[in-house]
Amino acid sequence: MDNRPLTQLYAESFQAKRPMPKSVSAQESQGRVNHKPTKGTKQWEKQESSKNILLGCAPDVPQSSSQRVGQAAQSPVIRRGSPWDTLKDLFTCDLAGPVSIAVHEKDPSTVIAVRAFSKKKADIWLQVLQQTHHPNVISANEIFKDHGMTYFIVDDLPLTLEHLVACDIFPSELQLASILAQVLNGLSHLLENGFEHQSLTCSNILLGQDGTIQIGALEHCIEREPQQSQTQIIRSLANITMFLMQKYLKPDGVIGIDGARWQSDSLEFLSATASVATIQDLRKHSLLTKHRWSAGTLVGLARLCLITTRTFITKPWIQN
Repeated sequence: MDNRPLTQLYAESFQAKRPMPKSVSAQESQGRVNHKPTKGTKQWEKQESSKNILLGCAPDVPQSSSQRVGQAAQSPVIRRGSPWDTLKDLFTCDLAGPVSIAVHEKDPSTVIAVRAFSKKKADIWLQVLQQTHHPNVISANEIFKDHGMTYFIVDDLPLTLEHLVACDIFPSELQLASILAQVLNGLSHLLENGFEHQSLTCSNILLGQDGTIQIGALEHCIEREPQQSQTQIIRSLANITMFLMQKYLKPDGVIGIDGARWQSDSLEFLSATASVATIQDLRKHSLLTKHRWSAGTLVGLARLCLITTRTFITKPWIQN
């Protein structure tokens, strides 16, 4: 391993050709930072997503306190100046894109996540944030503009679905339903408000410690017409579902699952991604409607991911 500042062990990358958080043993997680993988590469290669609630559809996820704070400032005023005048930048990591983790200089008791973009990407974020607002889509609590950069203060969600895929444990059917329902709710909201996310991957979907799922990386959103095909979005969702269910994709673009781990409703949901025309059709599927799912069903899984997987650090901890 080279000398870059990493707290991650690399695993087989997703289609986006980026490193994936790698699971580590419990013994590793207690001590040193850089270790050899506990699994061989060959073994890993074998294991290799609304506002309107429809009748019978999976309900929207209850909001956490942190989300309610964000929603109280649905369209935050854009402030002139740098957030770093009052915040202390600790380190930067890759969570649905680069995010700086910070604390207030005078009151360092709360972790704050800051996402910074130059004009083109910032304009996309501003457009999406002005027209959407949903607990399963990332939102900004504060916005700053300074010297050509726009800074978005967002909720601190320390994981992505990529971490969950890297974890040795598989989600239960109820947990799978919670993940997929939240992703579908967020996607449905984006679509209803005229946006399509063109990079819907496990690495761009955030997971909070309270089990909340948020679609991130809004810089990949484009405007769309209401009657446009949703084929690509549904295909991306199929890939996410396969990663969650077996941690790898089948070759040649085949949609399917190897082995007998999953029961019929989960398998039928995955199969439906090859035939349905809209996200709303998937929201009516029995996998989601039969369960009384909530974000809270994912808290244990999120905790396990925090302990057993590592995140790609792009700028190391700054200690004055």
